[in-house]
Amino acid sequence: MEVTVAAIMTKSVIVAKPENNLFQVVEFFKEFKIQHLPVCRANDELVGIISVNDVVNFLYKMMKEGKALNEKVLEVSFTAADIMTHDPICIHSDESIEKAHEILAEGKFQALPVCEGGKIVGIVTNKDMVKHLSVS
Repeated sequence: MEVTVAAIMTKSVIVAKPENNLFQVVEFFKEFKIQHLPVCRANDELVGIISVNDVVNFLYKMMKEGKALNEKVLEVSFTAADIMTHDPICIHSDESIEKAHEILAEGKFQALPVCEGGKIVGIVTNKDMVKHLSVS
């Protein structure tokens, strides 16, 4: 029997709103110990995704440009919408984990939002794949 994404995905997904400031985004990563943060409108419609690497690259770019990066700047100058990958590739929960692996490998992604009707219902990561494959 084919294993579906629903069987291995994380269902309780921490999400940001497009208007969350960069300081809040960094706090989400630290507090919840996550590597990927979907960005959703109030109705759970997925509009983007941010990885820890996206934040590091953005902050490094700002530093190279000579911008001061203190808490106040991060609170008022940048939002999740400024650094997110817009319209990320999604997968449906009834797709196979093989399909999820193909998408992750092809796109060189580490995480894949799981959506139904444009709304986020979960997230599947390479870590989820390793957990599943190591106990199969």
